[in-house]
Amino acid sequence: MRRSLLTGACALMLSAAALAHPGGGPPGGVGGGPGGGMGAGPPITPPGQMGLGAGTPDLAHDIASQQGQFGRDFAQQQQQRHLTAQQYQALAAQHRADALALAQAGRSGATIPASAGPRIRLALQQDIDAWRDQFQVDRRAWQAMRDQWLAERGTMSPQEWAQRRADWFAARDAWIANQKAWAMTRRN
Repeated sequence: MRRSLLTGACALMLSAAALAHPGGGPPGGVGGGPGGGMGAGPPITPPGQMGLGAGTPDLAHDIASQQGQFGRDFAQQQQQRHLTAQQYQALAAQHRADALALAQAGRSGATIPASAGPRIRLALQQDIDAWRDQFQVDRRAWQAMRDQWLAERGTMSPQEWAQRRADWFAARDAWIANQKAWAMTRRN
């Protein structure tokens, strides 16, 4: 008895849905998902098949225009991941020059505002990340570099952060020279 009631109720619901939407799906042929039933939602488009290839600058730009600051940050990251070696070198050279100039200003007695400390630390973090991307540094070496240079959080003054960033560029330059020397010995 219970089975026949449930079967009859299901048949009644299906026939009501068929009468409401004679084509078998929701109005206008939208929605549905698997089975096209009521309440199944809009159709699902698999990732990467939305007209643009996944990871393209166009997709990053579209996300940026739709999502505000988060989207703009995402677009910038995607564009930075597609830099050429020369673009990485030019960007790193500019960041290095900025870091050295700020550290020199701090050593010369210029006052660096207290609010600049977190921004300098963030710039150092981004420099370390760019180093990882540019030279395809493995995760362990990258993590060790981050731990060594970003360990102190709120204990350093902006002048100390400026000097720390300049010192990091000196360490990075030494690392690059060491890698070149190692490659030359392997070459011969």
